[in-house]
Amino acid sequence: MTAVNSNVHELAVPRTYVSPLDTVDEIVGRHYPALRSSVHAMLSIFATMAIMGRTKPLSLIFETPSGYGKTATLQMAFPIRDDSPIAELMYRSDKFTPRSFVSHAANAKKEDMPKLDMLPKLENKVLITKELAPILRGRVEELQENFSILISVLDGKGFVSDSGMHGRRGYERPILFNWVGATTPLPAATHRLMSQLGTRLLFFEVPARPPTIDELKAYLRNSDPDAAERECQKVVNEFLIEFFKNKPVASIDESEFKFVEELQEQLIRWVSFLVSARAEIRFEDEQPIAALPTEGPRKVVNYFKQLAFGHALIHGRQEVDDTDIAFIGEVALSSTPGHLRNIIRALRTMPTVDTALATKLCQVSRPTARKYLIELQVLGLVTLTKGESDSFVVTLADEYDWLRTYPESKVSV
Repeated sequence: MTAVNSNVHELAVPRTYVSPLDTVDEIVGRHYPALRSSVHAMLSIFATMAIMGRTKPLSLIFETPSGYGKTATLQMAFPIRDDSPIAELMYRSDKFTPRSFVSHAANAKKEDMPKLDMLPKLENKVLITKELAPILRGRVEELQENFSILISVLDGKGFVSDSGMHGRRGYERPILFNWVGATTPLPAATHRLMSQLGTRLLFFEVPARPPTIDELKAYLRNSDPDAAERECQKVVNEFLIEFFKNKPVASIDESEFKFVEELQEQLIRWVSFLVSARAEIRFEDEQPIAALPTEGPRKVVNYFKQLAFGHALIHGRQEVDDTDIAFIGEVALSSTPGHLRNIIRALRTMPTVDTALATKLCQVSRPTARKYLIELQVLGLVTLTKGESDSFVVTLADEYDWLRTYPESKVSV
């Protein structure tokens, strides 16, 4: 925090306040302009740790193709020094399997097992995972087991399991933590399995902006290409240290936040949209025919409220405003199934999407694009009509007309 003039008696001279987040934005924006929104998302996850009375862990997974900054964003939060105050706020595990939460390792004695368990080590910390492929990809049987454990752990009530080797093991008490991780875009099969089993994961799509020729030339000529990473890591470390110095873990009562009814209604809209978009779809002969009941919206309301409060806190506010709801909207859109996401985003900026455009947006064949459009209709997100030949045309359903951002839109969030 700096002031242009430090002489308190010269009150006629205006002061310019530079907030800690302004400093983060300036430095991250100078080196990685496409990552500022991702850094805000990560810092918001950290900031929610300051809210007292939380009952469930909050997760946010950064998703983008390889090489576009999802890992770079996470690394900015890594402690620069082992004795840094923020080293106590996080638990880094670049790669793990859900079985690591409560171990049943066959080669360990039962009395030594608690030392191996990851779950109690996460309490009141943020878990940072650079690579989630081992958890979110694989054979269906493996994914089912992974998600079944994650669902239980992310309910925040501890986790207990049994094995023939060590019997009953685990923790029958609330264990709260938050989680940020990274993955490349997930296949449709993974999203469908998450819909079947219930999901506790939220996603944030990192912009995939290719570097320009000039930017690549500058990188080529740079004698110290890691300097930008170090500078960003330093400023994010400083932000987190200052933030938790002023707002320790579980120090802020939710009742201290101002959240006007109009913005509450907008948040609820995003909740309704997301639970509808993530509903399980029933297929017959590989064709979508019906959407099953959605996940419970109360859980998502809780997640989105925490995120909105965290986003406000990193901006130095305890009042939710339009920018916090816009952030929630981006999380909601990013958390829709990846194979449908580009079509939904396109419908926000144009009146219709037909089969030809869906083919280009999703980079799939026409039959697959047609199937995706039918999925959106089954979910209730769009109205589908037949176009020329074998083409389908979709528009946003009246219930989701508020999603539109092009000029004809009646409501903008």
